[in-house]
Amino acid sequence: MISELIDRKVLIRGSSPTAHVRQRIAQAADELNRAGTIAARVELVNEALCKFAILLYQKDTDGTLANVDGVTGRVLVCAPWGSAGWQRWGLRNWEARVLRSVLMARLHDAKRPPLFDYGNNTWYLNRAHYRSVGQAQHQLEQAPVTVSEWRNHAKRYAESETSRKRNV
Repeated sequence: MISELIDRKVLIRGSSPTAHVRQRIAQAADELNRAGTIAARVELVNEALCKFAILLYQKDTDGTLANVDGVTGRVLVCAPWGSAGWQRWGLRNWEARVLRSVLMARLHDAKRPPLFDYGNNTWYLNRAHYRSVGQAQHQLEQAPVTVSEWRNHAKRYAESETSRKRNV
């Protein structure tokens, strides 16, 4: 039995993979690479969300929030997922669109109130549930954008873009 394993090892070492096997190895390497890339993108958008929350809770000299409307809670600065903000936050346009999709889906999540709310074509900070930057950061740490969440929304985005390009 041991000699049979040694013989198989020698055969494997001396053989060259067929085109199909090489293709499968390359595909597996690409998948590993994509997994790392997706995780890095998720880390990037989570960092952008944390930095954005810090920016929103910055106080003006009179003690009120400088970047959020004091009455309505409307966000007054460019969001990382916004059409005017993605470049300023170091994201790609498609990453911003996927992040926006994630955040829009979270609006309907009954398990926890979202940190950011959306209505009338405007984003709002949910100050009723998150009164301080610490509470906001805690929420972002407890419910970060996940790899599976990102993958699902990115896949839908890619499919919609493919469909849109076919129809043009």
